Amino acid sequence: MKTNYIIKDFDCIDSTSTYLKKNYLENENMTIVSALKQLDGHGRMNRKWISNEGENLMFSILIKDKDLINNFSSLSLASAVVIYNALNKLQIKNVSIKWPNDVYVNDKKICGILLESVSYDGEIKALVIGVGLNVNSVFDNTELENTATSIYKETNTKYELNVIKDIVYNELDFVLSNNNFNNYLEVARKNNYLKDKEVYCEINNKKELVKVLDINDDNSLKVLLDNKEINLISSEITFHK
Repeated sequence: MKTNYIIKDFDCIDSTSTYLKKNYLENENMTIVSALKQLDGHGRMNRKWISNEGENLMFSILIKDKDLINNFSSLSLASAVVIYNALNKLQIKNVSIKWPNDVYVNDKKICGILLESVSYDGEIKALVIGVGLNVNSVFDNTELENTATSIYKETNTKYELNVIKDIVYNELDFVLSNNNFNNYLEVARKNNYLKDKEVYCEINNKKELVKVLDINDDNSLKVLLDNKEINLISSEITFHK
């Protein structure tokens, strides 16, 4: 596979993102760290990410390029579009993007993305994009089965992780390494899972019912609250059932 990445594969690690945050000085821009097993994987709001060993694709990528760091607000959605494109190449139907950082298939979550920064003296020195994509998960409890899916569940086909890696990494290489942000927002808008839905969310520590209208040019979410349009950034909102 032709790539601009440096790839490090681990059998077992605490967390691919934690590794890159701790060792960002020693690793070059566009270093990808993947693991067959994570002992302390995490997602947004520090939620645990649990996966059976060798079952799913878990990796993080280190961003030190200043142009990409300056596109901080774009990277979550752009990364989701990368996964969207990869799933389309696998001919998976009904893929959508749940703002700001999840990918859904048939109303179930198939991928989570977490963007974290490494700062020093008030300046962002690096970004780490963590990705967890369900590849061969079957799910062993009803709650997960009702809310999550996997490539295997959608295709009835077991995949070698390296096959999925090649597809995803090639998409990342195109979008990030070439700084090609030409159409990610268009794709995210067209396949916006939340569009026109009424959803409960927590805004400034208060649970509110809003109607999602669109994704703005600055990657914020346009919603209707009490018949008034407002714009929200990801740090201001948490979705609830």
